[in-house]
Parts: sequence; C-alpha cells; structure tokens
Amino acid sequence: MSRARIRRAELRAKKQRRIHAVLVLSALIIIPILVVAFGGLVATAEIMRGLPKLKNEDKIQNWQTTKIFASNGTLLTNLYYEQDRVVVPLSEVSPYLQHAVIAIEDERFYKHKGYDPEAIARAFFANLASGHTVEGASTITQQYVKNTIVTREKTFDRKIKEAALAYQLEQKYTKAQILEKYLNTIYFGHSWYGVETASNNYFGKRAKMLSLPEAAILAAIIKSPNDFSPYVNLGKAKERRDLVLHQMARLKYITPLEESQSVAAPVTARPMTKPVTPAPYFVEYVKQKLIKRYGENVVFKGGLRVYTTINLTMQKQAEQAAWSTLDHPKDPSASIVAVEPATGYIRAMVGGRDFNKDKYNLATSHNRQPGSSFKPIVFAAAIENGISPFQEYSSSPGDLPIGGGQTWHVDNYVEGSGGPPMPLRSALVRSVNTVFARLILDVGVNKVTEVAKKMGMPEWIINQDPAIALGGFTNGPSPLDMASVYSTFANGGKHCPPEAITRVTDASGKIIDQYVPKPQQTISEATAYIVTDVLQDVIRYGTGTRARISGPCAGKTGTASGYRDAWFCGYTPGLSAAVWVGYPKGQISMYNVHGIRVAGGTFPAQIWSRFMSKATANMPRGSFVKPRGGIENVLVCTESGLLPSKFCPDVEYRPFLSTKVPRQKCPLHKSPGIVAIPNVVGLPEKPAIDKLDQAHFGHSSVYREDVRGIRGVVTTQVPAAGERARQGVIIQITVSTGGVGSSAKGITVSDIVGLSEENARQQLESAGFNVIDVTSSPYQRGRAVRGKVVSQNPAAGTTLQYGQTVTIYINRRN
Repeated sequence: MSRARIRRAELRAKKQRRIHAVLVLSALIIIPILVVAFGGLVATAEIMRGLPKLKNEDKIQNWQTTKIFASNGTLLTNLYYEQDRVVVPLSEVSPYLQHAVIAIEDERFYKHKGYDPEAIARAFFANLASGHTVEGASTITQQYVKNTIVTREKTFDRKIKEAALAYQLEQKYTKAQILEKYLNTIYFGHSWYGVETASNNYFGKRAKMLSLPEAAILAAIIKSPNDFSPYVNLGKAKERRDLVLHQMARLKYITPLEESQSVAAPVTARPMTKPVTPAPYFVEYVKQKLIKRYGENVVFKGGLRVYTTINLTMQKQAEQAAWSTLDHPKDPSASIVAVEPATGYIRAMVGGRDFNKDKYNLATSHNRQPGSSFKPIVFAAAIENGISPFQEYSSSPGDLPIGGGQTWHVDNYVEGSGGPPMPLRSALVRSVNTVFARLILDVGVNKVTEVAKKMGMPEWIINQDPAIALGGFTNGPSPLDMASVYSTFANGGKHCPPEAITRVTDASGKIIDQYVPKPQQTISEATAYIVTDVLQDVIRYGTGTRARISGPCAGKTGTASGYRDAWFCGYTPGLSAAVWVGYPKGQISMYNVHGIRVAGGTFPAQIWSRFMSKATANMPRGSFVKPRGGIENVLVCTESGLLPSKFCPDVEYRPFLSTKVPRQKCPLHKSPGIVAIPNVVGLPEKPAIDKLDQAHFGHSSVYREDVRGIRGVVTTQVPAAGERARQGVIIQITVSTGGVGSSAKGITVSDIVGLSEENARQQLESAGFNVIDVTSSPYQRGRAVRGKVVSQNPAAGTTLQYGQTVTIYINRRN
C-alpha cells in the first residue's frame, strides 16, 4: 500500500474517531440543551472547549485523609481511601463476582465504547416517567473515572468530562484491564475499598474464593453501601442480592437452578471489628451527610477538615443515662438526641447500644409512633388559631364524626383518664386523649400539620389524619425530629433546623462550607410561652414527674399503642432533648421491663432527668423568657380559669394571650364555708400542701413506703378529692418514701453550709426533708456572708428518713 493511501486511511480513521467522540458528547448533552436553551448552549460550549486529556487527569496519588472533629477540636475519626485497600489481578477475582458486577452495574459492558447511549436513553425516559431519578446510566468505565479523579465540579460538567475520559480510557486499555481497575477501586462501605479488602472483611476469605451468593452480596453493595451493607440493613441487602442473582440468570451467567439455590441461601457476614469511635452513630450520620453533599470521592480522598457540633461530655452523659437505666441484657434499647435551641446544633446523639453490633441509627429512625408527645404541637396550633387554653372539652370516650359517614372511636387508655369536661390546659397536663381528638377536629388537621412542619417535623412523615393528635403516624418522627420540634418551644417559637456540621475546610484550611444559624419565627413567642408554661406543669405534677430536675424545665410524655414506643421530650432554656425507649427490631410491646409497663413517664422520663441534670449543670440557670408583648399574667380561679371571686379557694397567676384574657368571673364559688376538697394525689408534697393552704384547708403528713409510689409524691388523701368540707378541716395526706425497703436505707443529709438560704432549702427539700430556718446567733455574724447558711442540724452525712426535719441557721445580719 502506498504511503499516500496509508495517510488517507489514517485521516479517515481519525475523522471517524472524532465523529464518534462528538456522538458521545451529543448523547450526553442534547437533552440538557433542549431544557436550558440558549444559556445551556453557551455553558456547554465552554465545557467542550476545556475537555480533559486522560494523561492530565490522573490524580490518584494526591488522595488525602479527611478528618472529623468534635466541637472542642477532639479528633473523632479519619476517613480515607488508600489505607485499607489490596490490589489484585483480575485472575484473582472470582468469575462469579466479575459477572455479578457486570450484570447489576453495566450489562452492556462488553458492547459499548466507555459510554452507553442506549442506557442513557433508557435512564432518561425512566426518570422522566417517575419525576425523579430512579435509574442511572454510568458505565463501569465512567464509574472508574469518577472514582479515581477528585473533583468538586457540578454534576453536568463532571458527567461530560467523565464521558470524554471514559472514551479515551477504552482506547487505551482492554475491557479486562478496565474491569480489573474498577474492581480494585470501588467502595464497599465501612472504609473498605476494592474487592479483596471487601471480601476479607465481609466474609473472611480471598476474592477468588467467593461463593455465588457472597459475590452477589458484594455486587449488591456497590450502588449504596449505606443502604445495602448486611451490617446496616439485612433485609435490604438480601433484596438487592436477589436482584443481582436475577440479573445474572437473565444474562445467562448462571442457570435458573443456581439462581433459586442462591436466593434460598441466608445473607451472612462475619462479625465486624473496628476501633472504638466516640459518638459512633453521630459520626456515621455526619459521614453520610458529607457523602450526600460532596460525593464519596471527595469525602474519602479530598482531605476535608470537618468541624462538628457534638459535645463529647454531653455525649458521655447521654450514654450513661441510657445504659445505667436500661442495664439488663434483655432490656429494650434507647435513643437520646440533644439539640441547642438557639443554633440547632446537635450536642448529643445516642443511636443505639452498640454500634459495632448494630449500625441502625435509632436517633434518625422514622418508624416510631410518638404517642402523646405530639399533643403539644396540636395545643400550639389551637393557641395559634385563637382557642383559649381554658376552653373546655369533653373528656369522655366516644365515636367522633370525621366526614364521609365515618366515625373515629377514641378512648383514654394510654396515659390519661376521662370524666367531665375539662380545660385544654388540664387535658395536656393529664394527657387526655379524648380531649385532643376533639381538639384536632376543631382546629383542623391541615392547620395542625402546617404548624408541625414549620416547627421542624419532616413533611413526608405527616399524614393528613386526625389520629396524629394521639401520635398515630404512618411513618413516625425520629428522636432527632422531636428534639428539633421541642427546641422551637424553648427558643420562643423560633426554629433552627438541626445541624451537625459547623464548618468544612480543605486540607490547607480554606473554608468550603460554613453553617450560620438562621432561626425562623414559626409560631408566635406568646404561643411558645403558653405551651411552655403548661409543659412545666406536666413535670411538676402531670404525667412527667419523674423527669424533674433542678431549675426551669418543660416536657411531655408519649406512649404508643401497646406500649411499643415510649417517649419523653423536653427542654430547658438552653437545651432540648428527646428520649425514646423501645425494641429496635419489630414493634414489640414493653409490658414487663423491670416489673413495669414502659410508658413515657417511666424510663424515658428517668433517662431524660439523669441526662439533663448533668448536661445543664454548668449552664446559666435562666428562666423561660416571657415575651414583651402579647402575653398577660392574670390572677384566675384555678378550678374555672376565670377571674376569681372572693370565695374562690384556689387562685394563681396564669399567662394568657392578650386577646384571650378572661373577662368573666368564676361562677363556681359564690359563698364561703363548705367547698370541694382539691385533689392533691400525684403532687409532690410541697405543692400539695400549698394547694391545700390556698383552699384554706389544714394538712397533716404521713410517710409510708409504697411499691408503686414515687418518693415524695402524695399517694392518698383523706377525705378524698371532690368531697365537700368546711374550710379549715385537716386533710391527711400520705407521702410515699419510695419502694419497699427504701426507708431502711435512709437519705444522707448533704452539706449546705455556705449556700444561700434559697439554694439550701431547695437542695434539702428536693431530697425529701422538711426544712426549718432559724436566724443565726449574734456571735456568728462575722463568720458568714449575709443570707448564707452558717450551720445545720443534724450535720452533713447524717442519715434521716424521708420527711424528717433539718434545721438551717442563716446569717441575716451584717
């Protein structure tokens, strides 16, 4: 052949390659061009002029470790690529695995030239029909390019470059070489890269020794290790594995018999052993957020520096609170999430008992029913829509019409009880289902769900059903959701979305992303304050008395049907926390745990109290801030909620929206003398005595052990509540000293010398002692600051029984 003819043949071949390249790019960009019109044409032209060359894009040697830090700068973990990878030739990889990967990731691998127009078209129409991305079109070659080039470019730009490089790669290497490179670089979750490392870690064997079901599992994981790893979700892993096997049979890589035998095989993986990571569920949560934001390539190779919100001291306190309470091997699990209301920063996240054994994060799980912990949102929606907290509703069980000829039967069988009509405020404190069922029908389900969404409840989990008033969700909120929603009450109605990451930089310190809290006013300050005022009573003497801590606090219990989920969600001015207790796998009833039925007011409230008492110990003891406008504190009759007459036995100041201040006088108390005895059962001793005093009754206290009682809480009263008696009559109250045998142990008197009179009294009374304060002798004047305790009797360390007296001596002179 002449030199000229050879030259013409080379030119024709070169021209054909150019035409081929143009077709590649056209297939990828024609649809975006039609969508974005002229602006897109200009952008695409710019991209095409800068298409890369394969030799200039090999940046694998520049991979750097990503580091994640706690809020105090402590290193939580390293995320890396190169560390845990063993390269093997294709001959050392099981043919089962080779075929499985091709079948599920790129069935036309041996037919295309690095890109696949047929797959692109199929994916486009599938995604168009569904309205969102359900199918991808990247070939194995394109995936390899993506996995070996660190880039933060936008998706459209990156896809074009990937296609160009994939085409060049196919000209340079054989299909076998490309497949080998791909299998040695692909990510299999848990910081494991390449088939050899993945095979060893998942199954304890070399990649060439994998069985067909094992090979199918590894191929299944590639699409999304966080979803399909058998360590994360065994059910999803099997479902995806069986799809891989079906694809292999369809493409004739295996026989139908091999498919059926492998589908019947269980999904197994050897126990995982990894170094201990502080706050492991939080770290995994952060890692997944990073991958979603930047892609696996950047996260594991880009050398990011990630600064998070986790407070390791609070994290340890949360873990101790959970597992010191649920300390038996067969106990249910728990989750705690603590959020800072003013910023949305996640300060603690307990997602399970042991991350190495179960990586399913209960803190972000959305399949739990919130029970009555959703009632404050319904109450807030009612206040926002002009309903008074003292409006009365029937508390009796009944069949409520809900439209379309249907009725909704509601009982009070979880935490509250029924009876005569009662104010909404009382119904929230007592958690009465029937009142809130009627309330949501009055307010409107749509208005309640709108308030819930504004306060931070994910829209997709909220079903338009009145049953949500009682916690009846199709997909329930997570503990993270509930901590976030309750933080809105704590923050005066302003909501900050929960955030785990404050700042991301590159390895040199250059800021890539930075989070700045932007609170949004979602409900009025007045509404938030009124809800908080009621939720404080829930802890004082409602269903949440076990959650009491020193200082201002508010919260609500929640118990799902059948005692399957139990909650306590609450807050102080500086911290919001949600506690969930239940069994992670399956909806299992908690009828007998430590001898009790687990409701929200039991273990969840106790865990919340143990955690929050320590987590807030060093925080300023501020109070919930009353709004400057929109709220009026009005003296009302406690029983009626109306302006008191001079004969009302029990009065108190309560907050009202300025537009809803009561104008009528109480009609219940028209004359002095014989009145109804107030109910003090269930109240702590001091509030019970105060309530009897306000009603002008005397009192005497008797202290007894009670297996069912909470120490310091009134268990009985004589005469009973509701009986009518002449004011001044002595009411005998029985106060529980705790479970049987507790009195034998006694209570140790703490050292209160040097404390202020108020702090000393609060500390002693909270321990269960009666306190008498006496002005100190003159000779003690110069030895203590005015208003401080100078001595005590008996001395610190003495053991007394609940209800016994401690005398404190106060310096009230200069």
